[in-house]
Order: sequence, then C-alpha cells, then structure tokens
Amino acid sequence: MPVPRGFQRCCVLVIFWCMSAPTAAAWAEEIAVILDAGEQALAAGDSEGASRLFAEAVDQEPQNYLALRGLAEAQIALGNYSEAEALLDRILKMPAAHGRDIRVVAPGDTTSRPAELVDETVMAVDETSGDEDMGSLNKFLKSAPKEPVPHYRVNFKDTGEMKLLPKSKTRIEYRGLPTATREQVTALKTEVQRRIISSGEKFTVEEDLVDIAGGCFRMGSDTGDPDEQPVHEVCLSAFRIGRYEVRQKNFQAVMGFNPSQHVGGELPVDSVTWGGARDYCRKLGLRLPREAEWEFAARAGTTTEFYWGDEVTGGEGNFCDSACELNIRDAGLTDGHKHTAPVGSFPPNTHGLFDMAGNVSEWVQDWMDVGYYRVSPRNDPPGARADLEACQGEACLGAFSITQKVYRGGSWNQGAREMRSANRRDSHIQLRPEGTGFRCAAD
Repeated sequence: MPVPRGFQRCCVLVIFWCMSAPTAAAWAEEIAVILDAGEQALAAGDSEGASRLFAEAVDQEPQNYLALRGLAEAQIALGNYSEAEALLDRILKMPAAHGRDIRVVAPGDTTSRPAELVDETVMAVDETSGDEDMGSLNKFLKSAPKEPVPHYRVNFKDTGEMKLLPKSKTRIEYRGLPTATREQVTALKTEVQRRIISSGEKFTVEEDLVDIAGGCFRMGSDTGDPDEQPVHEVCLSAFRIGRYEVRQKNFQAVMGFNPSQHVGGELPVDSVTWGGARDYCRKLGLRLPREAEWEFAARAGTTTEFYWGDEVTGGEGNFCDSACELNIRDAGLTDGHKHTAPVGSFPPNTHGLFDMAGNVSEWVQDWMDVGYYRVSPRNDPPGARADLEACQGEACLGAFSITQKVYRGGSWNQGAREMRSANRRDSHIQLRPEGTGFRCAAD
C-alpha cells in the first residue's frame, strides 16, 4: 500500500570538518542527486530501486536522517516493517536540536562556520545572474528564475552576514534532530507498528476469562473521594472476567483498527471509546464488567487501599512514576515503564487477574452517577440508568448521568493513588481518554 508522503524535506545531519570546498560541493551534489533519485523512484512505485538508492546514501552518510527516513519509507512500501522500524529508531536516537543553531560548510569555505538557520527552503533565486558570490542576497528576485532552486537562508554568526546558500553545494550540521522531524518520524513509527500487528500470523481471538465465585463485599471508601461514598454492602452472583486487559493485537484483529497512543501487539489497547470497548466484547460474545463486579474482582477479598496493601513501592503496578513526563508524576517511585507495559508485567491479585491496578484504566458498563452508592441495591446492582444502553444524538449533550461512563483502576498517566481499588473516574461516552482501555466479562 502507498506510504503517506507528508514530510517536507529539510536539512541533512552530517559531521563535516576536514574536506576542501570543491570536495564538499561535489559530495553535497552527489548525495543530493542520490536522494532526489530515491524520491523519484519511490514516487514512481519502484520501491526496490528507491531502497538501493537510499541505502547507498546511508552507506556514505550513516547519520543522514533524510537518507535513513527515505530507506525506511522504501522498506515500508516493500512490506519490510521490522527493518523500517529499526531505521526509524536510528533516527529517534539522534540528539534533539535546540533552537535553529547550525554549522555550515558553504561554497568557498574549507571549514564549518556557526550560523542561524533563518529559512530552510528559499526557492525564488536566479542562478543565471552571473554573481560570483553564489550567496549574495542581491540576486534574490533580481529576475524571474528559469527554474526554482532550493536554497538555505542563513545568518553567519562570525560575520553577521545573511546569505542564501544553494542546497546542492552546501552542507549544514544541525546541533541535533529538529523537533518537527522527530515528531514526523515518531508518527511514522507508530504507523509501522500498527502494520506489524496487522501483518502478523492470523489467529483466533479469545479472551482468557477467570471464574469469580459470587459473594459479598464492602464497596467504596470512607477515606476516598465523595463519589466513593458511602461504603455499602454489595452481594454478587458468580461471573467471569478477563485475566488480562485486552491486547492491541486482539483488538486490531477483531475491530480492524487500533486507536492506541502507544502501539505494540502485547500492549493493552488504549485511548479507546466506551463504544469501541463495548463493541469488541460483543463481537466475542462477551460484555463489559459492571462496576460492582470490577471492584469485587479487583479487591479479591481485600479491604486495604490497594489489593496488595496500603502502600505503593513501584513494583505492584504501572502508574505515572519517575520516568513519566507528566507533571503529576511520583518522582520518588519507579515502576520500570515510561508508558504502558505489556499486559501481565506486574504480579496478579489473588484471583489471578493482572493489571487491575494501573497500566490502563478500564471502562465498565455503568454510567457515572455520583449519588448512586446511596441508592444502590444490595444484590447485583446494575448501575445507574441500566435501562439506557447509550446516549443517542442530542441526548449525548444532556445530563451528566447519561453522558459519562465510569472507568476504573488507574493507569500509566495517573498518580499512584489512582490505583486504589475504590477509585472511580469518568469520561464522556464519545471521547477517547488517553490511557483508557478495558477487559471483557461474562455471566
């Protein structure tokens, strides 16, 4: 399938110190010709030819991220997704650029010079003007060019001069990988990872369900948030619930798409809507767990804040720890994962259920009603407005109790406290809250 081409070609990352100006210009022109030929081959559908050309450029300049990205795109077109992912990882390991500081080897120079990149591409330059100084600004728009020629516009720090420099004869060195390029490569890697999941061996999707015997427990918390009160006794009939959070490879195989922010076959699906979670379970003849079932299964007979006790050390579940980039992180604790972890990475509770605290929050069947605990029936509570399957049309703009669905369990992008067994959160039924997945259940 064709590869999206939504990347602007910008500047080449190279280290260049000791070459003479004529050699520099010749090499610059040679690499530019190879990259251009690779682009043309890729656009024409000649993926094999493009791969050979970009590979040649990478051999000559291993740190040329344009060549690496072009080779990755050729590998994607050829269906070699793992190879493409490795190439993209090479780019993402490059240091980040800060500002627009560069070093330049320009025509006539023998060493690199410090400069500020003002414009990455200036096309309207007449190279037939006859000026000996190819970077002279008085050539700019002097007359209509026969052909647009790409130039850099740079401000040399050692002289204060601003010049236009032809890309084919100029080498520049970024002080790291530009932020925009990093974002583009990261997006491309995410797409590659989704294709890796899709291209895997076909399999019959099944969810491993654990039998949970019926029983009674105290639901809620006297020391938690107001919507966790009052603590009340609930008695449930036997049910079954997924041993694991739903994996992305399963969700994508069944639903045909993958909404996840952090992509990987063994990672839990995340950023999924409540309807998407419901539909996946339905396609397997299952359902979402009711909120009371979820808390009963998570507690597994415990009455402590978390199903392992009252404290978090970092080894019990995946939350926003010291490696998390969000400002809510618990800087003194480490769980070993920056984002989501492969399902089953942390110890299970005594029911044998994994990740009932952390990793991704989990949608349940119930609508959020902050007063429901006061009127909840003792036996098999169905949740508020159980008669209403989902809001439709204008109803989704209506009352809180028919627009917000509950999710439970904390996640990688929430603090450690959010992993408490009684903790409740909610989101609009039509949204895809980051860090929210699910597991299925059955009677």
